[in-house]
Order: sequence, then structure tokens, then C-alpha cells
Amino acid sequence: MNEEEMARAVARGLAQHEARRADAQARQLLGCLLVFAVFGVGFILLVTYGG
Repeated sequence: MNEEEMARAVARGLAQHEARRADAQARQLLGCLLVFAVFGVGFILLVTYGG
């Protein structure tokens, strides 16, 4: 393996790592938004029908 192939392999590995990190961050954001939406709907129902 020469220097150019090694550099390409490192760049490919970094790109794959960044893509996995971005996917995980997007899933975490969607999860937080879902929790926020559930609490928001619950709060609205509590205020509307809770007495």
C-alpha cells in the first residue's frame, strides 16, 4: 500500500465515521422532538380538560 492509497483509505474512514455520527445525531434530535411533542400534547390536554 503506497502513500496515496493510505491517504484515500484514511479519508474514506473519516467520511464513514462522520456519516455515522451525523446519522446518530439526527436520530437523537428526532427522539428529542418526539418527547417534546408528547409532553406538549399532554400539557395541552391537562390544561384543557384537567380541571
